[in-house]
Amino acid sequence: MTEPAPIWASRCLRCGHTTALDDRVTGCERCAAEGFGVPMMPSRSGPVPAKPRPAPAGSGPMWRWSSLLVPSGQPVSLGEGGTPLVELRLPGVPGRILLKDEAANPTGSFKDRLASGAVSRARHLEAGTVALASSGNAGISAAAYAAAAGLPCVVISTPGLPEPTGAALRALGATLLLTDQSAQRWTALRTGVERLGWHPLTNYLDPPVASHPAGVHAYRTIAYEIAESLDWRVPDWVVVPVSRGDGLYGVWAGFVELAELGWTDAVPRMLAVERFPSLSAALADGLAQPARVDYDGQVQARSIGDRKATMMSLLTVQRSGGSAVSCDDAQLWAAWRQLAATGTLVELASAAGLCGAVELAARGELTDRSTVVLLSTAAPYAQATLGPAGEASRCPIRQILTCCSPSSRPEPRRRRARDRTV
Repeated sequence: MTEPAPIWASRCLRCGHTTALDDRVTGCERCAAEGFGVPMMPSRSGPVPAKPRPAPAGSGPMWRWSSLLVPSGQPVSLGEGGTPLVELRLPGVPGRILLKDEAANPTGSFKDRLASGAVSRARHLEAGTVALASSGNAGISAAAYAAAAGLPCVVISTPGLPEPTGAALRALGATLLLTDQSAQRWTALRTGVERLGWHPLTNYLDPPVASHPAGVHAYRTIAYEIAESLDWRVPDWVVVPVSRGDGLYGVWAGFVELAELGWTDAVPRMLAVERFPSLSAALADGLAQPARVDYDGQVQARSIGDRKATMMSLLTVQRSGGSAVSCDDAQLWAAWRQLAATGTLVELASAAGLCGAVELAARGELTDRSTVVLLSTAAPYAQATLGPAGEASRCPIRQILTCCSPSSRPEPRRRRARDRTV
């Protein structure tokens, strides 16, 4: 007897309004009428699938979970997913601290999961040009997956885009458009969608909603992999660097789904770490939705540089019983150096996870029995510099000769009789 197929729909994260599966990024019309930007996210119902087996050749480990992902035909895959869960030893932070290293994805960031899910869906729907607004990582991911799918790709950014990122986009065949200001990217993207029929992969509305639903849904696989690595147990906290919160929501929704399937028996609390306290202020002040933070200076952590959080992030943190914390560039660089000292080189924004773990410890939220997963979202490939503005690492040649010469090294301690081993 053939097992019944799952039923897919789209459901509003805030009001619960449900429709047929919807690929638009414009969100819930009912909530929009009330002034809220809330996404319509894919919702699956039907039989409980079997736990996955290894991915077939030609598909990345993410697509092991295809029975739980939005139907997309033959996936566009470059080998995404299956990233390592690495144990960290952090002085002053109790508990077991694990880092989910998304830098191991094909283009070096967790955006590959979103791009694989969204571009696969676009090709399945026979879309034409895919387009997005991006400060770096998402653009590289989308360009790579669009190239693999044989689809034209337009990336809209600002003149502050690092030159290596621009060079990578051009090499991947993407069309790069630059606007003077960040907010103008959305206007340009909306114009392309409405007048030229572009298939949008990211948000273009204010208040911001979310990226493409199938792409955000693909972030659930991060939760699936974490739970599987922990023998179907879940961590107490998951700490996520946040800009719009696509990954924050996707990871949390994945853990919720695992609990609903009966594969796990708990859902972790989510800690959102942001560059500007839009989400933190909304939680502290009981706001109905996050407000924009005024700031005119330069931001080095570009990947989490948005001044206004989303309703999706607010609802995720609230429903998980979690929290939010903000950190500045100086704190991020300090955390970045600490991670680098352990052999872990990440994008500056990814160091926000360590800032979050330190804050949890300071609040007394952690014990020696706690398990915390830090989501490291990217390698530093799309980063303009590997140091604070104006900082250079200099070591005079005299100092090098002094500290590195054989004569400067301490003599090995002579072994005494009682030091000998048998």
